[in-house]
Amino acid sequence: MNEARTQAPAGSAPAERPPLVAALRERVYATLVGLSTVVLLLNYADGTSAAEAVADIAAAMGALCLAGGFADISAHRIAHGHFPRGQDLRHILLAAGHVLETALLPVLSVGAAALGWLSLSTALWIAALSLVLTIAALALSATRRADVRWAVKLLLFVVEMAIALAVVAVKLLAH
Repeated sequence: MNEARTQAPAGSAPAERPPLVAALRERVYATLVGLSTVVLLLNYADGTSAAEAVADIAAAMGALCLAGGFADISAHRIAHGHFPRGQDLRHILLAAGHVLETALLPVLSVGAAALGWLSLSTALWIAALSLVLTIAALALSATRRADVRWAVKLLLFVVEMAIALAVVAVKLLAH
């Protein structure tokens, strides 16, 4: 393998995102996609069965997982000329795992509705709340680490939450 292709020259910025950044990016994106899907389902809960809602959430999140993996593998092949392996493949799978973890509580809550344990509306609200709390936790984690005064951190948190909710709103307007 040509080492010059896989490592950035000394003193230059790395050519690729660090694995943790890529995995967290996937978590944020998956949370926004999941929340958009759940809120859209809330709008159609009266005409949707719980089984259909589980399938919709699983399909949206599964498609995102596959798309992210495909994009990472394609980008790796373009940049390095070979299929990812070893540590590179583990990082891609880690990012995909973040998408699936994000889907877990929404799928379980709506699955509980499919089993008759909850109403679909309640299950979708639980799913939505879990995703909003995930967005908030991610925004809080990001702003907590910022080296600024607490008032600026609060402003950053509010702005990040507003942007996240704006993304969901734009996705909903498309439907």
